[in-house]
Amino acid sequence: MGAPLPMANPAQVDRRAMMALLSMEVTVRRLFVLIGVLIGIPAGLVLGVGSAGAEPPLRLADRVTDRAGVLSPEKVARVQDAVEQLRAENGVDLFVVFVRSFDGADGQEWADETARRSQLGTEDALLAVAVGDRAYGISVADGFPIDESRVDEIRTEAVEPRLSAEAWDGAAIAMADGLRSSGGGGFGLGLAVVGGAAVVGAGAYALHRRRRRAAEAPPAPDLPPDEFADVSTADLAYRASAALIEVDDAVRTSEQELAAARTHFGADAVAAFAAALDQSRADMMRAFTLRQQLDDDQPEDERATRAMNAEIIRIAAAADDRLDEQVEAFDALRGLEARAPEYVGELRTRLDGVRARLPQVDAAWEALQLRYAATALEPVAGDVDRARELLTAAEAELVEAQESVAGSGPAAAVVAGRAAEDAITQAETLLDGIGRRESELADAAEKVPAARAEVQMDLAEARALSREAIAPVVARAEAAVTAADQAAAGPQPDPIAALRLLVEAGTALDQGIADAREDAERDRKAAAALEQAVLTARSSVSAAEDFVATRRGAIRTRARTRLAEARRHLEQAGGADPVAALREAQHADALAREALALAQADVSQWSPPGATSSAGVDLAGLVLGGILSGATSSYRGHRRGGGGFSPGSFGGSASRGRRGGGGRF
Repeated sequence: MGAPLPMANPAQVDRRAMMALLSMEVTVRRLFVLIGVLIGIPAGLVLGVGSAGAEPPLRLADRVTDRAGVLSPEKVARVQDAVEQLRAENGVDLFVVFVRSFDGADGQEWADETARRSQLGTEDALLAVAVGDRAYGISVADGFPIDESRVDEIRTEAVEPRLSAEAWDGAAIAMADGLRSSGGGGFGLGLAVVGGAAVVGAGAYALHRRRRRAAEAPPAPDLPPDEFADVSTADLAYRASAALIEVDDAVRTSEQELAAARTHFGADAVAAFAAALDQSRADMMRAFTLRQQLDDDQPEDERATRAMNAEIIRIAAAADDRLDEQVEAFDALRGLEARAPEYVGELRTRLDGVRARLPQVDAAWEALQLRYAATALEPVAGDVDRARELLTAAEAELVEAQESVAGSGPAAAVVAGRAAEDAITQAETLLDGIGRRESELADAAEKVPAARAEVQMDLAEARALSREAIAPVVARAEAAVTAADQAAAGPQPDPIAALRLLVEAGTALDQGIADAREDAERDRKAAAALEQAVLTARSSVSAAEDFVATRRGAIRTRARTRLAEARRHLEQAGGADPVAALREAQHADALAREALALAQADVSQWSPPGATSSAGVDLAGLVLGGILSGATSSYRGHRRGGGGFSPGSFGGSASRGRRGGGGRF
């Protein structure tokens, strides 16, 4: 009998089978191209989109691999978060890969071969998607902890529909979430396969609309930290729906109120209300758009659902509050209408009182101009003239209001009265500002001496530190003190500017002093540790020197290089900067210890020339080297073993069977 045939392991058999299938696919494709050329059909039409971007099965380096370029960095992060959550909660590792094409292979076969090449284990799963082929495959091991029927349910009900809608990240997240919640199913989404050209056309149109909505819809907002943290997802959705109904009703009611108010009070009186209504209506429509995203046939994961419902609540609340503010204003307007004559009379009394203040304010303003610099008064310059203009406008509005009370009616009187009231209020604010500025300048002038004294103390402390880094801060502070003295002196000072300069100088000095003290403390600690560090480094260098000197015949270049570098850093440890010197000493110590370890390894691998056993030792060769001993030292060859790994899943047999599923989408 002949010698038995060598047995091929299962991995080799699977690999050969895969290569045979791929070879057959290439042959068939070439045959189709040839037939197309003979009958006049372009090769691109024979092969469809062609093999551009085709990827053979590969070894995965990361849990999320996007060779097709369909995931933005944000989407990659979301998929990675879902994968990490699955791993943390279930101990299952999911790998996801997107490519342009499976290079003619079946999705299941491509996924299985990639899983083998990546050495995935029994608790690892792989989702592979060829976006150009519109094909995918899911591969899990025979010993995968989740039941096969459950994996099929996740594949058909959660993953495939999202792939059909080109929600690539959603498909990967749905796969991770489905595996994580492996007890029970029900994703609420399935695709029925029906025949007929008309039905296919309608389905294609609906799919196009879904894709267009997904592209045009605004991105789901992130949920702020801790907001609604104690609210369940279902309750959050209920609150969002209630908020939408409430704001929709508020907008409709406000539209009716605006129409009535415009007729009653005139367009000018309701201009602010109209602008607020337009803004609230736009916000409401944005909230309804988010709701439509939640209600369409492209499901969101729980995180996105919560974020979108929370955003709906925020948008609706802001829009509703904006309308409430306007309603309150119009309620006040209606209240004034009922007492229009009294309201106009009160405004007349108020206007006369403000006018009576003008001589006093004029005198105060003239005194300020004589006492202080123009820069000190610049913020209120022109305020008195502006107040006079406003009071004149208020007078005209009040005359119109009084005429309306007697003629056109209380509504017109109130509108004119409100305009007069606003003008009077602004004039009062401007006149009050003159007196306020006088008080502020007096207060600043009182505080300047104390602030200057404090800065001088800080300057003395900073100069005493004698550190180079603080010198620029000291120079700037000295210049600020000089400028403050100039601003505070003279017949027309600017005490506010002087105080501002001193405060800024003091703040800069405080920070500079704190930094200088921190640097000094760091130097003190470094100087205290330097002596011990140098001693340790010198000891390590000496030990390495002695070892190399007594065994130099066996020591190679790497150990000698490290030792030379250790000597160099030890010499630099004598510098004036204690922090840098400490760093050099520590580096010298580390290099010396590394040199000693390398030298010891060299000696352990050294063997005397021509030796056949370890019975004798060539001391001359070991100590003096190969030249003086008459021969060249040799080293025992060492090879390090190695192997492949996949991040997070060590182990796994390349020959184990795999299962899963795949198909077109």
